[in-house]
Amino acid sequence: MRAEKMDAELDQLILSGAPGGVVITNEEHAVVRWTAGAQRIFGYASDEALGHTLWELISLPGQAEADPLINEHLILHGSYDRESLRRRKDGELIYVDVACQAAQAGADGPRYLISTMKDTTLLKAARDAQFVNVRYRVLFESTPDSVIMVNATGAIVLANQQAQRLFGYAEGELSGRQIDSLLPQRLRHAHVGHRARYFDQPRTRTMGADLELLGLRKDNVEFPVEISLSPIQTEIGTFVISAIRDVSDRRRAEQKFRGLLESAPDAIVIVNGDGEIVLVNSQAERLFGYSRAELLGRNVEVLIPARYAIDHPHHRQSFSTAPRARSMGAGLELYGLRRDGTEFPVEISLSPLETDEGVLVSSAIRDITERKRIERTLNEQKIELERASQAKDRFLTSMSHELRTPLNAILGFAQLLANEALPATALQKRTFVHNIVTSGRHLLTLINEILDLAKIESGSLSLSMEAVTLPALIEEVRVMVEEQAQQRQIHLVFPACEALTLRADHTRLKQVLLNLLSNAIKYNRPAGKVELEISQPGAQRVRIAIRDTGKGLDEAQLAELFQPFNRLGQEAGSEEGTGIGLVVTKRLVELMGGSMGVHSCIGVGSVFWIELDTMAAPPAAQAETEYLPEPAGDAGDDAGGQALLLYVEDNPASLRLVEDIVSFLPHLRMISATDARQGIALALERRPDVILMDINLPGMNGNQAQRILRNDTRTAHIPVIALTANAMKGDIRHGLAAGFFRYLTKPVEIPQLNTAIEEALQLVRAVLPFKPED
Repeated sequence: MRAEKMDAELDQLILSGAPGGVVITNEEHAVVRWTAGAQRIFGYASDEALGHTLWELISLPGQAEADPLINEHLILHGSYDRESLRRRKDGELIYVDVACQAAQAGADGPRYLISTMKDTTLLKAARDAQFVNVRYRVLFESTPDSVIMVNATGAIVLANQQAQRLFGYAEGELSGRQIDSLLPQRLRHAHVGHRARYFDQPRTRTMGADLELLGLRKDNVEFPVEISLSPIQTEIGTFVISAIRDVSDRRRAEQKFRGLLESAPDAIVIVNGDGEIVLVNSQAERLFGYSRAELLGRNVEVLIPARYAIDHPHHRQSFSTAPRARSMGAGLELYGLRRDGTEFPVEISLSPLETDEGVLVSSAIRDITERKRIERTLNEQKIELERASQAKDRFLTSMSHELRTPLNAILGFAQLLANEALPATALQKRTFVHNIVTSGRHLLTLINEILDLAKIESGSLSLSMEAVTLPALIEEVRVMVEEQAQQRQIHLVFPACEALTLRADHTRLKQVLLNLLSNAIKYNRPAGKVELEISQPGAQRVRIAIRDTGKGLDEAQLAELFQPFNRLGQEAGSEEGTGIGLVVTKRLVELMGGSMGVHSCIGVGSVFWIELDTMAAPPAAQAETEYLPEPAGDAGDDAGGQALLLYVEDNPASLRLVEDIVSFLPHLRMISATDARQGIALALERRPDVILMDINLPGMNGNQAQRILRNDTRTAHIPVIALTANAMKGDIRHGLAAGFFRYLTKPVEIPQLNTAIEEALQLVRAVLPFKPED
């Protein structure tokens, strides 16, 4: 018994002390348990809540209609969890995270619904503020009026700088505060009800046209305001945009005399009972394009488009019957008519004026063209953001699919190969290994292309723009695709190439041509033909076109050709591909200052072309072909007293240039490597006196290679000079700090290069006259 009593006391303590509210209702939704937490959230004491239905206490109009849907969800799933908008006892709206669970007291006992509730109003306001700041901050900062955006609970989720200055708050101070805090204390209670009713039926209107509206600054100074409300629907709910204007000056002017209407910010047109214009201000003259003399005495319908002017006298008579200050045509699209015949959207507020001459009607007219433009811009921006979000989702989905497909094959065949219990033959195991290697290569290609695309999109791809001899490049790519073409029985046609020199990155241009030629071979018909054509559309421009005899592309396929991961229906075909190659190819050509295009005809084939600028061939590029120098069999200083220089560079033109420079230095010989790993191996084998190192190398980069050489006792004494196109000041500082002897940038100054080499040789001879033994 004592244990049961302790359990009961503990249960009571949990219910009463839980940070959130716990409410238990019976099958008729009447409250049978109302904890202290629920009282803190909703403001009802337990004796006020017990016996009442939960909908009666906290729901908004229309929410009780959702009761059958909630019951159905509970029957199907046994629980219900959702964030909802609810009402407190004082009428304030709050967001509550509700989790419901059906329960039964004993096997045959009554059924109850246990609801745990948590006030998430502040969290919702923070989420809403983050959302609207991303969407609308830039737009509203450009508006001249003070603009405040609130959510359904009245929490401020955005206030532009004009609003912050108007109410005397610093940047960010208004975010999350209740809009009621900007009102005098005596008006706040009534404002809660006004807000709730407005959210029930939100519409664009002037707030409190027949009321004296007051704002409250941070220093507790009150001031009269004019407020226009506009609801805006978003994917996370409805917000209200309040355009707030301080009308202190106007109020003072109206209290003094009529002539000070000129200080009013809006166009003012005052008419008599017959609709004749008796007074206008200068703003009205500017707005409608008439002079004051032209308007006085004329009928007010002259300022209204003809299609509306017909019914306007009837509206005037209706207003005169029961005159009161109000917004004219609330919920309607109102237009004014200028003298030149142009129409423009307006917002009009009407006010009766008691005078000795009878009741006059004052019309305050505001041109809302800019507001309409902002609304259109908001809608267009929303649509554009939705499109961008959808494109991003499609890209990520496609990338996930393309990465997982080869990885699935690798892991699957690897598991078969590792399972010794399977009776696999040697031939089957070789097939498994072949499939793993093939899929691995495909995955590597895909990853490299994704990385290339990411570098291009982020602007971090570094190009080495140099003179590229076209005949040598064409010969390189011809040799590389020849075997692929022979395997597929594709006839290659390469023309005799004129000795042209292009301004391009040699490695990237070769990548472009290989991708286009490989596609032309893969997607050709059996025994088809691939022809490379070279022409000059301009004096300083070269076009390289690759023509195939494949199926061709229709208009729809051409429109989607350069979209990442879009293989134009080839996904289920026998040819492997990523759908990224053409995207990367086009971006690379454009980064090199060129352009790319395609022409295609169904059943005939396609022609992919690129255009690049030409440039004068430098002396080092006059030979018919570029080549990679073969390392000689030298062993250091023992060949006629010559010092040995190792140059690690993947660009053939750069290799040839430095080789020619070294040929004029009789005391120096050069060997070379085209990647970092080969360079490290040569350095360990040949022990050069000095090393030139490019940074952007395939595979391992020059920074990593220099670090390995520096940490190896056999090569730590060798000065390493960086020679790279990474020419930013930060790159240079980082390179020198990392241990490079000198950091030279391309295009290289030959005297500067010679000086750096000589200083490195002098350092080696002075500090270490004899090379260390292995």
